[in-house]
Amino acid sequence: MRVKSIFKSPDIYTCNSYLILGEWNRLEDINTLIDPGTDGSIIDQIDKIPTGCGKRPVEQIILTHNHFDHAGGVPLLKKRYGSRVLAFCDGPNIDELINDGQCLRVADGYLDVIHTPEHSSDSICLFHGESGSLISGDTSIRRRNTADVPSPETLLTLKKLAELDIRIAYTGHNGAVFGGLNELVRESLQVLFSASERMQKPYPEAMPQFGST
Repeated sequence: MRVKSIFKSPDIYTCNSYLILGEWNRLEDINTLIDPGTDGSIIDQIDKIPTGCGKRPVEQIILTHNHFDHAGGVPLLKKRYGSRVLAFCDGPNIDELINDGQCLRVADGYLDVIHTPEHSSDSICLFHGESGSLISGDTSIRRRNTADVPSPETLLTLKKLAELDIRIAYTGHNGAVFGGLNELVRESLQVLFSASERMQKPYPEAMPQFGST
């Protein structure tokens, strides 16, 4: 599985898009775009990427959530490539709903769907266990502000992520992040859980319980 970052337009507010291809661009690989962004400006870039002979450059689109800066370009991409669109919540141009814990065929591998309803109720992350790659959308993995009491959704989201072996994170707006991600997520969870206890609003079900790894 190869993750190719698509440069976002400097002229509009949009997100990072990621095109996921198989190692050898085989016919059976499912070329997949994560988050097309605000408009169709990424089409020119995609058309210049070798995506396999006799294959559609984008066979499916997966949305990390339905905010306009991530999903606004769906109609243009769908019209251009005839792509199927997958998302956690239904809406215009959505062809298939996906669920928490579902395993999706993407390129020449599989991504696990992780529902992370903190940034928005339909937010998801996508995780490739073999490479430790997390496509996080707008789900934050770094939390340092202890001024506000964290919501149950925030704590449970971080608890899910803390149980993964994350080696690289492809974020919605800040590009790829490498190194020390497991520790970063766990430290964030500990900080926020401590804040919830201090404010006398603990959520025992989100209490971090880490193993030796």
